[in-house]
Amino acid sequence: MSEFRKASGPRAQATILERTPYAPAVGAAELSAALREDARELLSALRLRIVPACAPEDLLKAAPDQALILVFSDTPALPPMAIEAAIDGLAEGELAVGPCVDGSLYLLVLGAGLDPSLAAEAMALAPLPDALARLTDLCDETETAVTVLPPWFRLAEAKDLSFAESLARLSLMSEEGEEDFVADRLRVWFEDHAG
Repeated sequence: MSEFRKASGPRAQATILERTPYAPAVGAAELSAALREDARELLSALRLRIVPACAPEDLLKAAPDQALILVFSDTPALPPMAIEAAIDGLAEGELAVGPCVDGSLYLLVLGAGLDPSLAAEAMALAPLPDALARLTDLCDETETAVTVLPPWFRLAEAKDLSFAESLARLSLMSEEGEEDFVADRLRVWFEDHAG
């Protein structure tokens, strides 16, 4: 995971925002917990300072000299390279956006020095199902520079859960799958709820 892990101390702060994933009736609570814990493990491995989700203004005040990374609890196996790319490519006062195919976001990174009112507005839009379109309009209106990351997915429908299971299985067959697909608890959940 490049220089990100080699750095001494946290390079940015991160929080996991709750967004209820699609889940079958049986095992829904366990799936939510697995996704949150996998996200927490990834953020820790990337040497990010994890802060509890709270009001946007409080998050922004916690470390105004560091980037703030928002990930969502319904995003399985967030690619480590997406977070690294977001931070590495981010200049002061910019945003990085990780879009989902359905028009929502899987990741939002607020650069240190981003105007606090713009940051708060972006944070309010981030959990919405149409966050990508709304953030696009906001950035266009405010002429804010944006880094756009490769698309990923979230668990919004049954087909997304099936897709996540296929990725989890395929990652075990890949040489680098264990590093690229950080989702040990999700894999266990699939094993426990197979068939």
